Amino acid sequence: MLESHFGEIAALITALCWTVTAISFELAGKKIGSLAVNFLRLAMAFILIGFFTLFTRGMFLPLDAAPNAWLWLSISGLVGFVIGDLFLFQAFVEIGSRISMLVMASVPPITALLGFIIMGEILTLRDIAGMFITVSGIALVILVKKSNKKNI
Repeated sequence: MLESHFGEIAALITALCWTVTAISFELAGKKIGSLAVNFLRLAMAFILIGFFTLFTRGMFLPLDAAPNAWLWLSISGLVGFVIGDLFLFQAFVEIGSRISMLVMASVPPITALLGFIIMGEILTLRDIAGMFITVSGIALVILVKKSNKKNI
């Protein structure tokens, strides 16, 4: 039975990890600032990935990579891990993890729509239904207001 539902279980675990991570980074960002959180995360990730590659490839850094690969890897890391994540962590502090993750969840439907408009990609009925469900879920979470009053 576990094998037949492996994908669903993996999806739920992934959603749980995303939620815990977003809330953790929001709380950490509010305590020490988004820049400090991003720097600490990058330092820890560098060490962990370095040791992983040390054990799997025999070297801490990919010193066998071509200079061209190093250039593109550096640009990609700067844009994605430094700038992009810094904005994400600042969004966690400014608007909270709930709204930030909702914005991130809206990216696939927007991408599919732009792909249809710009590149002429064809969407199946199943694709459109999936986007409708996603957008409906996002709208539901955004439109439901939190009540700070206790019902007695």
